[in-house]
Amino acid sequence: MKSTPLFDEHKKLNAKFTEFAGYNMPVSYGAVKDEVTAVRERAGMFDVSHMLPISLKADSRDKLVQGLNRICVRATDKLKAGKAQYNALYNENAGLVDDITISAITDTHWMMVANAGNRDADVAHLRKHVADLIQIEPWENYTLIAVQGPKAHEHVAKHFADLDSMYYYEARLPKPKTFVARMGYTGEDGFEIACDVAEGVKLWQALQTSGVSPCGLASRDVLRLESLMPLYGHELSTTLRPQESGIAFIYNDHDCIAPREAREKPAAEVTCGFHMTSEGVPRQGYAIVTADGNRVGEVTSGTFSFTKNYGMGMMRISIASKAQSLFVEIRGEKKPIVILEKTPISGSVRRRPKA
Repeated sequence: MKSTPLFDEHKKLNAKFTEFAGYNMPVSYGAVKDEVTAVRERAGMFDVSHMLPISLKADSRDKLVQGLNRICVRATDKLKAGKAQYNALYNENAGLVDDITISAITDTHWMMVANAGNRDADVAHLRKHVADLIQIEPWENYTLIAVQGPKAHEHVAKHFADLDSMYYYEARLPKPKTFVARMGYTGEDGFEIACDVAEGVKLWQALQTSGVSPCGLASRDVLRLESLMPLYGHELSTTLRPQESGIAFIYNDHDCIAPREAREKPAAEVTCGFHMTSEGVPRQGYAIVTADGNRVGEVTSGTFSFTKNYGMGMMRISIASKAQSLFVEIRGEKKPIVILEKTPISGSVRRRPKA
């Protein structure tokens, strides 16, 4: 099992560990509730060095756009230098290889960040489909730290200049191997920072000293579910299209490796959020049923929201059932649920004012 360059820092903090995507990762450092509260009210930090930054370079912006449009769900034509976007990679059947972020550093140098479980598949996919136009450079010997929460800015600003000019889904490369993006997986303001290992270890230590709470995978899962953010392998997969995965909002029609017939075939199922109206915690695989007990779907991810004080999660259900009263089946008992079309968390994301 692999470990990240920050493994020794986690051991010093007596973290509990779990296997995730082939890595020995910190699941918690104490009470999960305290970590969730730290991110919602102050600032927390996550070691996400198991994810993979990939530099994408070309002779021109047109080549980057042309190459990425072959495999991306969302066209990249409008992505300008300094901006980033949430996107996903298609396979030839309109299923998803991964969901990713793409950041335009300059017109000829973009960055992609791949999920840990798909890092090798993403690189292989890029090399198969875009290597004639784009130079693909997976990073090596790096750390990737996500600092999240309403106070994240004041802590990160001690280490990087001019953050006041950055807004949500904006990114920059202050020096050749230091990537800073204002984004995250919690619904709060925050930054994802990739840099050399030595610098990353020092940054982690400095952030901890300044009062940023170390947080593990358990709190990260609660936070992303409170914000209704999908996780590959749960809400997304190689056999599910964006329309069925809860990310239909990124779809636009453009020529790519997935034929239009496959991309635009009417969906029978949809992924959406929900919360419970009585006691109980939904878990992956639990059945979603109608009042008469007819199974119409299942929970794809579930948790207890410490912020809202109820069980909640994401589910994949038949589109026809959305208008009905729905229940999650827990140990043979039907528990009523309410569909969430948007996150119940207001968050602290700092968006650029509209001109």
